[in-house]
Amino acid sequence: AMLAMAAPCLSLASVPHRQPVPRLRGQSALTRLRGGSGPSMAAAEDEDFDYIVLGGGAAGCVLANRLSADPANRVLLLEAGGDASQDRRAQVPWAFTKMLRSEYDWDFAAEADDKVNQQEVYLCRGKALGGSSVTNVMLYHRGSAADYDAWEAAGARGWGARDVLPYHLRSEDYGDGPSQYHAIGGHISVQEVPYQNPLSKAFLSAAGQLGFRPNADFNDWSTPQEGFGRYKVTQRWGRRCSAADGYLAAGRSRPNLQVRTGALVTRLAVEGSDSLSVTGVEYLAGDERTPCTARLKRGGEAVLCAGAVQTPQLLMLSGLGPREQLEEVGITVLKDIPGVGRGLQDHPAVVVSYECKKAIAATDDALIAGYASLVNPVAMLKWLFLGKGPLACAACDHGGFFRSSPDLAQPDVQVRFVPALATSASGMNTLMQLGRRTRFKSGFSAQIVACRPKSEGRVRLRSANPKDKPKIEGLYLDDEADLRALREGIKLGREICNAPAFDAVRGDEKFPGADVKTDAQIDEYIRSSLHSANALTSSCRMGADADADAVLDAQLRVRGVRGLRVADSSAMPRIIGGQTQAPTYMLAEKAADLILAARAHKEDAPAARSAMAVMV
Repeated sequence: AMLAMAAPCLSLASVPHRQPVPRLRGQSALTRLRGGSGPSMAAAEDEDFDYIVLGGGAAGCVLANRLSADPANRVLLLEAGGDASQDRRAQVPWAFTKMLRSEYDWDFAAEADDKVNQQEVYLCRGKALGGSSVTNVMLYHRGSAADYDAWEAAGARGWGARDVLPYHLRSEDYGDGPSQYHAIGGHISVQEVPYQNPLSKAFLSAAGQLGFRPNADFNDWSTPQEGFGRYKVTQRWGRRCSAADGYLAAGRSRPNLQVRTGALVTRLAVEGSDSLSVTGVEYLAGDERTPCTARLKRGGEAVLCAGAVQTPQLLMLSGLGPREQLEEVGITVLKDIPGVGRGLQDHPAVVVSYECKKAIAATDDALIAGYASLVNPVAMLKWLFLGKGPLACAACDHGGFFRSSPDLAQPDVQVRFVPALATSASGMNTLMQLGRRTRFKSGFSAQIVACRPKSEGRVRLRSANPKDKPKIEGLYLDDEADLRALREGIKLGREICNAPAFDAVRGDEKFPGADVKTDAQIDEYIRSSLHSANALTSSCRMGADADADAVLDAQLRVRGVRGLRVADSSAMPRIIGGQTQAPTYMLAEKAADLILAARAHKEDAPAARSAMAVMV
């Protein structure tokens, strides 16, 4: 009987989410099915907006919610992807692997170079409302207080730890209740995964046996980040809580907020010569790619939230970027901004993996006989009715932060423990195989992440065609410190996996393999198997006026262009030590305050002048 009940659920991608779709004002049944909202796609051409938010990812959903909270503000949100909120793959944490290289993934790649043995590095970027918060592994890490103090020291005034903490708290609905470093009532639910595999428990025991410090909360800034423990995730009772689920759903029915999906922004409409102003945006709408224009009201603002790859791409397509790059692809230079696209950062990762003597891995719990395409009906029932079990797990919710050298002030290595065997030296390939017809043996892995990398790459245009994916160059291992962090991380991962806690279950080492012993051999393994931990930042960073590569001021305004801000991960001065979802929410929350405060100041100024005139 249980098999009969669960049979329709065995293919996760085919099951629609049961939550009813709210009917939005002026929205036809066809529009709802296609994922759009508001009146008609062409309606944006007939209206002026106070704010146009470009990109409906994590930051864009925050801005759409906050800016439209005042009914006097007309807000337009443009998103090139669709609406994944009714797709089971976006709700079941385990099923995130089926989102990789799907219609909800931009499927970018870092260019091959000698540092990674002439291999492209796959970069998953969410292409849907919610952006990468729909496709990621949901880990909730803020980094350390020192990360933000370093931002401020580098010229991002007002972005120190004391300044940003209130915005972290504003976004959060913490499952364990409020405290100095946590809050309840925010739009993003933060909890522990309601499943703990025996191998994950063994990892905690192993780290303790080696003398490392247990850390009950990596987001508690009153204690060091270093240590091991369970990671918090953005879930609500076993279901993913994306930016679209949390922020956008709360405001999407507002009549002053219009959401356009399937809208590929092609360029900003910029007027002026010596003094530039953004007056609107141009985009291609729907499957037919109909050219459309959305206009800004006088004094309105466009807010770029397209992410660390496409925000600099869109600026350059609009003639705002490095002169040499724009002229190379035939784009008229409106303003030479050398820093656009520079400083791109990511967390590089590699894998240590062991076979297991007992069938106790997460894949053994979640799948029938280890087949990725056959979900265990018992696991499905646990998730459907209790919100628990292995399907509530996105694999790497245990781990820790460690220093590769005792002279470092902060951890430079993150370990993300996975209670499953890697089928490939590249962790991303393993994840993609979990979403395909692959059979998994039992095992366990430690993904090693250089969590505070020093290498910087860049985003460049491939052509002047907005449909062409940009080039992502020089992103990994340009700094020797990153290679050393990964090398020492592999040694640490092996040490943890060979601790007594794993003696009863540990089989042969699959990756890197017992024959990989010397530093030179480990380095070669790193270069040939490096993959992304999916945390792209800093390609349009904010900074001090004296910083020639700082695209933005501390108010997130693009220097020399009125009516234009950037409010996504590309604005971060440097990548933080941890996953970047939480910092992106924080940055967008603070951006909303900055934008609304600027509007209030503009509105107050005429009244103040009138009062002065009366007094005179």
